[in-house]
Amino acid sequence: MNPIEQAAAASRWAQVNVGEKLLFFVGLLLLTITLPPAALAPIFVVLVASAVWIRVPLRLLAVLVAAPAAFIAVGVGPLVFNFSPSGMVYLGWSNAAYVVARSIVAMTATMLLALTTPLPELLGFLRLPAALSEVISLMYRFVGTLLHTALAMREAQAARLGRLTIGSVGMQASSLFVLTFIRARALQEGLELRGDPSSLAVAKVKRPVRWGFVVFSVVLFIVIWRLA
Repeated sequence: MNPIEQAAAASRWAQVNVGEKLLFFVGLLLLTITLPPAALAPIFVVLVASAVWIRVPLRLLAVLVAAPAAFIAVGVGPLVFNFSPSGMVYLGWSNAAYVVARSIVAMTATMLLALTTPLPELLGFLRLPAALSEVISLMYRFVGTLLHTALAMREAQAARLGRLTIGSVGMQASSLFVLTFIRARALQEGLELRGDPSSLAVAKVKRPVRWGFVVFSVVLFIVIWRLA
């Protein structure tokens, strides 16, 4: 299991109905997107408090949010500087900071949903076609397997060579590229040998809905909306 699956299985909300978690986190995500900047602070506080209560690894959450946040921060240059016929114009940091802050809060809500909801339960709740659910699940497992393989290859090269060089990283990338196609072909053959993809069964776990939490979520959304 990868760290995201381990966190989802060990969280306090692992046995909670998927609909409740979708209502809570997707609702906060929509509020983050639609409300003015004043609402970002209370939404972020609610998300952090929820992460602590649910027992989500905060370090893992920070890593998952920081990776795309860094990419967004690099791309906000046009919001700070603009080019005109008279030259470069300084627009200020306010819009750029607002975009980065909104993105961080939105990604925190998304990552918390991933860190509390096992993928098979999410696919079963969404009631996707069985074949599509099977392909998504296999691709998810496949990406995790490739990640572990890449890390193992990196550690082996570092242990053998003592240090990593550009050449060794290139050799690792080429080997991983070939291995990717070999395993993808094996997955395709496995699916073909299982027969009709439309007959694949998808397990659905029935969990009771806590209507008290649903009411609490709706009231929380209204309070945040009024504060904004």
